[in-house]
Amino acid sequence: MSKIFATDKKIRLGIWGLGRGMSFYDSCRALNFDVVAGCDYNQHMRDNFLKQNPGSYATADAKEFLAMDFDAVLLATYCVAHADDAIACLRAGKHVLSEVTSFHTMAEGVRLVEEVEKHKLVYNLAENYPFTMANMWLARKWREGFFGELMYAEYEYVHETRTLAYTYIDGTPINPGNQLHSWRSWLNGHFYNTHSLGPMMHISGQRPTRVVALPGTVRLRGFAKRGLGGVAPSLITMSNGAIVRNLMGGTTSDSHTQRIWGTNAAAEIHDGKLRVRVGASGHGPILDVKANWGELGELASTAGHGGGDFWVLYYFARHILFGEPGPFEIYKACDCTIPGILAYRSARENGQAYDVPDFRDPVQRALWRDDNFDQPKLDPRTALFPADQDTAVTLHFSETMRDLVNTATLYRAYRDAKLLMSEVHNPSAVGDAAVKLLQKMPMLQQSQQMAQRIVARHPDSLGAQMLQEMLDLSEPAITGQPTFAKALRKECGQLNQTADKWLSPFLSHWRAGKLTKSWQPVALQAPQVVSAQNGFVNLHPLFGKRNGIAHATCRVRVPFAGAWEIRLGHDGGAKLFVDRKLVAEQPERRNPAIPDRTVATVKLTKGVHTLQVALDTANGLGWGFFLRFAIPVNKRKRGLKLMFPEAI
Repeated sequence: MSKIFATDKKIRLGIWGLGRGMSFYDSCRALNFDVVAGCDYNQHMRDNFLKQNPGSYATADAKEFLAMDFDAVLLATYCVAHADDAIACLRAGKHVLSEVTSFHTMAEGVRLVEEVEKHKLVYNLAENYPFTMANMWLARKWREGFFGELMYAEYEYVHETRTLAYTYIDGTPINPGNQLHSWRSWLNGHFYNTHSLGPMMHISGQRPTRVVALPGTVRLRGFAKRGLGGVAPSLITMSNGAIVRNLMGGTTSDSHTQRIWGTNAAAEIHDGKLRVRVGASGHGPILDVKANWGELGELASTAGHGGGDFWVLYYFARHILFGEPGPFEIYKACDCTIPGILAYRSARENGQAYDVPDFRDPVQRALWRDDNFDQPKLDPRTALFPADQDTAVTLHFSETMRDLVNTATLYRAYRDAKLLMSEVHNPSAVGDAAVKLLQKMPMLQQSQQMAQRIVARHPDSLGAQMLQEMLDLSEPAITGQPTFAKALRKECGQLNQTADKWLSPFLSHWRAGKLTKSWQPVALQAPQVVSAQNGFVNLHPLFGKRNGIAHATCRVRVPFAGAWEIRLGHDGGAKLFVDRKLVAEQPERRNPAIPDRTVATVKLTKGVHTLQVALDTANGLGWGFFLRFAIPVNKRKRGLKLMFPEAI
């Protein structure tokens, strides 16, 4: 691998918090970091760290960790502890890359800024969402003046992480099992605001100056009363007078949709696709943009969070090695963190607006030095059950809640999808939902039984309330019956037969050529025949972990002309060509491969057509695809003899 920085100097790195911290190991190796130490109170986290970082040292003792000889800390401890933990790192002489958010109260923010100024060490916030491919493209074009001046923007970080109230980040249930997660179980969504506000700041170059929010009290089932299972929207005035709607929370639909209006052009990111409206008017043409990172894109493409984990480490290393401030140095970290704290305060006060102080200014900082306004905390150790609880059952709470959340939602997906089956374009999804539920039926019924035992033992407890909410969602009177799984197995066959009535089988016979660097359709070089297994065209045996664009071709005979639907499922980024014309694309990697992920409606004549799928192998992370046809809508007539394209 060629050098990224023009220096051989290494940065000796310690990682404090080995759950989230484990996402950075590979990116550290690509940059000038040597991971030498880790700290976490969980033994299984330490064991995993040592396995992935041979020769390093791991401890559960923070003081022992900070006394070791290394240069910088990647701080990934609990969210509400970041300020004090970062200050401890600075006092130990370590540079700090802190996970979000920087601090939890205004007084903590003042202390943190002044410690950074006192020790003259590097502090960066690891806010990674500005560094997706689309957001970095937008930031470049904004700096070039293409979009003009920011008028209004919306960004959403709506992410339902219900099970993380009961597990560590790797999915292991909280231990002991009668407790909640330290902060995910109760933290209000306003405090977790940087993944939505950060991209707006980075793209536009503006800082927030005023914030207002209204209270939202409706939450999803299975969350603690003060948890992340609700909505947390705010309106923020930016330094140029523009308005940003900033939305966080956990709902029935995850969303990272982003919309930005400038005075010259506007942009929208939805489902990873970037579209730009040009012409400085509301009715100009809309262009689908092929975004790219520019430099170092191949390294970023293999990192987590859409490449963002690579870039935050890159900017941190550059700041340490060359003194070039990162995009979220201490003052911009404050600009990004403070609006969440004040938005929560505004919502508590029914919409009282607050000016956002600039902590670069010691005079403005001083006004908040003793401001310890905070969200009331839920004690995760004692909140669930009474002091005289029966631990023979309550110690099963965290595992039961995890499994019940995961399976009750599968049941609801099957139940609700079946209700809409006659009204959707993808009826095969109903059968898929039924199969997924069938596979998890033992877990669903076992978790229902344990949940009912816990509820019966402590019916008035918060733990019982949360379990009962998920039990109600899973309808145990129906799903808990011994005969339900048998009936569901039979129904799976019926649903799939009905759903696939208008869908062709997956096309099974393909030819794949050598890897290229181009997405464009190519004449295959030394093609190899690849047969699909259960519909999946697996290219991994051909290319392993090599990086490039794989091309697979199939010729089909179409029995009659019509507006056919071609349904592509893929894990690596993919493009679909019919007769060398691009008809569908989803260039972002989306593991795992799911049938019918991308649907294109294509007018085809009767006769032979050539299909070519271009798949980004992404260093072995893009393995293959599914492809099949849906019969044309205008041919869906009663009594029609079903005919589908067939491979030739």
